[in-house]
Amino acid sequence: MHVPSLTFGALALLPSLSSAHFLFPHLMLNGVKTNPFEYVREHENGFMPSNNDFLTNQDFRCNKGSWQHRRDPKTAQVTAGKDVIGFHTQLDTGIYHPGPVTIYLSKAPGDVRDYDGSGDWFKVYQLGTKMPWNGTDQGWLTRDLRTFTFRIPNEIPAGQYLMRIEQMSIHPPYRQKEWYLQCAHLNIASSYNGRAPGPTIKIPGGIKISDPAVQLDSWAKPPPTFAPMPGPQLWPN
Repeated sequence: MHVPSLTFGALALLPSLSSAHFLFPHLMLNGVKTNPFEYVREHENGFMPSNNDFLTNQDFRCNKGSWQHRRDPKTAQVTAGKDVIGFHTQLDTGIYHPGPVTIYLSKAPGDVRDYDGSGDWFKVYQLGTKMPWNGTDQGWLTRDLRTFTFRIPNEIPAGQYLMRIEQMSIHPPYRQKEWYLQCAHLNIASSYNGRAPGPTIKIPGGIKISDPAVQLDSWAKPPPTFAPMPGPQLWPN
């Protein structure tokens, strides 16, 4: 039986590091925190973030080395318009670094355990700043949160999906960013047969260093009063 190395190794041995950096190993399903990596792909980046160079790398989909763990997680059975899903951090660690959290879905052509995330991605959840924003770290709605959940929209076609969470930390000086990523496996039951979800992006490629969200300089003087969200508009809008 596969024993996730981060569950019993890094999670236990790196408490000080995990309090500053974070993983999202738990799928949340209707208020229940599932076991670490039960439905979530493990990766080889540990608690460490990636920098802006990661934006052009295929590992920007589900994090470094996650492809090697694609067969390990189970696939959660959920229903569009009914179930509330999302992610929870490791060891109940609150999101300390300021920055937005976004969640995307990408439909697999078949078994999600064999899907590399090369298809289209659409955004179903985002959490940014208070409005208006005073430019401070305390103005981020993500601050100190551990759980990020949403009800699956009715407007999701049936099928198996990768669900990807992304936290973009804006605390490095100027326009440098840190990225924390993880993917879960879903099988969504749905009767929806309307237009396809969108707008969509490719990952990598859909988020660029030149994007306003990535260019945000939280160290600017005077401080910024608006924080653009990374990625496309939400589906459904």
